[in-house]
Amino acid sequence: MGWFKRLKDGIQTATRNKKEAPEGLWYKCRECKETSTVKELKENFFKCPQCNYHLRITSYDYFELLFDGNYEELFTGLVSKDHLNFTDLRPYTERLKEAKKKTGLTDAMSVAKGKVNRRPLVIAAMDFKFIGGSMGSVMGEKIALSINHCIETRTPLMILSKSGGARMMESAFSLMQMAKTSAKLTQLA
Repeated sequence: MGWFKRLKDGIQTATRNKKEAPEGLWYKCRECKETSTVKELKENFFKCPQCNYHLRITSYDYFELLFDGNYEELFTGLVSKDHLNFTDLRPYTERLKEAKKKTGLTDAMSVAKGKVNRRPLVIAAMDFKFIGGSMGSVMGEKIALSINHCIETRTPLMILSKSGGARMMESAFSLMQMAKTSAKLTQLA
């Protein structure tokens, strides 16, 4: 038996007295449960201002943090495909559509060129939210094209790795990307 008895069910606040907070204005930390503004969070480089918990950020957040303002995305026309008609619990094509819809990305890697301290730089950043940041044939090709671009333009390359490993839905196509990217990276040595 409870100590208190509720006389009326539900919250009785009039609708006209309720205030809606705009989406994307506030952030509640997963670790300390404190609330801060998204602006404060960005100014603190995506660490909680109260407890310094590091948030997982997207490739575009990295571009915004690292480049001197403007940047140009490269190799946007490359899109993952299901060459094997792979199906486990769900078809791979369905997983790709869901990941694209959820993240707005076409693959787990985005590449951009811009300037850092007025010096040119190419950044290839992985995005864990797209199928665990797994490496498929498109990611391998984007890394290879990035390296070619950097060699041709004599520009440094930064790769931000946040990968869950090889994309099993692409089988040998995915596994070959490690050999491909390793061989291409030796050209920068």
